[in-house]
Amino acid sequence: MEKIAAVFGATGLTGKSLLNQLIDNKNYAKILVFNRNLQNYNHDKIDELELDWNNIERIINQLIADDLFCCVGITIKKAGSKEAFKQVDLQIPLTLAQIAENNKIKKLLVVSSLGANSKSRNFYLQTKGKMEEEVLKFNIPKIHFFRPSMLLGKRNEYRAGEEIGKIAMKIFNPLMISGLRKYKAIPAATVAKAMIKIANIDSPKVIFNSDELWNLV
Repeated sequence: MEKIAAVFGATGLTGKSLLNQLIDNKNYAKILVFNRNLQNYNHDKIDELELDWNNIERIINQLIADDLFCCVGITIKKAGSKEAFKQVDLQIPLTLAQIAENNKIKKLLVVSSLGANSKSRNFYLQTKGKMEEEVLKFNIPKIHFFRPSMLLGKRNEYRAGEEIGKIAMKIFNPLMISGLRKYKAIPAATVAKAMIKIANIDSPKVIFNSDELWNLV
């Protein structure tokens, strides 16, 4: 049975790779892509919808799918403040979970972060942890979180600190074995591939850490 996928965050590093892989995946007949800035995709499987968070009712009416992929994310620096950051990395996944419950979507698959913990002293990881805890409160048949380490891939925007980190991680990646393997930098394409695989099997597992994502592809 061919399914309908819905993607939020399709212009980001992981989301873009996810969308390309969904296009090639025969399990999906249609892909709903919600973007604030329309990309005008040229593909028969893609139905691009203008995203306006001030019009939740329209999103509810449009978001009819089997699998909902949430790849949204922003840096605190780009957001401008911690509160603005929370509006993206916390509130958007919660809003989507509420809609998924309302619209009886079968699977919700969310990109989180390695080290996500609501009790962490690190604001970023604390926010991700809170997001996971709150999303799990919704009545959705299957919820899965993907916790990648540093993502590898070409972004549309330049992040100086991240680029330096990527260089360092590429040097140390071969040394990361055993318990350190989960800290190994991972290509966004690998994360996307793992998400699609989990969307198409019946897995009881909720959280997939970075080292586990490698094993799925």
